Amino acid sequence: MQYQSIDKLLLSACFFFASFLCYSQNYPLKFGIKAGWNYSNVNAIDEIGERSGYLSNGGELFGGIALEKQISKKTYVQTSFLVSYTDRVTFLELPLYYKYNFYKKFSLLAGPKLNYIPDDEISQPYDFKRRVGISGDLGIDYKISNHFIIEGTVSKGFTKQYDDLILTYYDAKRNVYRLGVAYYF
Repeated sequence: MQYQSIDKLLLSACFFFASFLCYSQNYPLKFGIKAGWNYSNVNAIDEIGERSGYLSNGGELFGGIALEKQISKKTYVQTSFLVSYTDRVTFLELPLYYKYNFYKKFSLLAGPKLNYIPDDEISQPYDFKRRVGISGDLGIDYKISNHFIIEGTVSKGFTKQYDDLILTYYDAKRNVYRLGVAYYF
């Protein structure tokens, strides 16, 4: 029941932000691509209930497309469709950020992110409890030029999404530290 109310709230928030995109016509809408490096930390428990999980061995790549709509002189709404990896699990991510330009070329990013696992359980040593998960993201970006932006984000997983049957950790929540580059057309 708790997840159903969270899903409805998130859907309402998405509709609200989509309305901003439609009705803030005096400001530009930019399309772009993003790519960079993930460092994942999966928090879980082992078979006796003690803390366990997975840490990236040097990290993984991520990439995708981005959309950014300016809604006032210093504020933006930004979303992306990203593909990333942790261990052997693929994640399709849909972050929805509020972006505030707080000092010259620096901006703060914050918002929720949906994480979807498209992988097939048959070929993986995992039990995917919930294919859709929710995370909270916080980050900062720096505008190099009108086209290039460097950004770093931290993502905290709120949903227990999967169990690893080989490494024997359960109730895995994925936290991600990310550094990347965006190019807007």
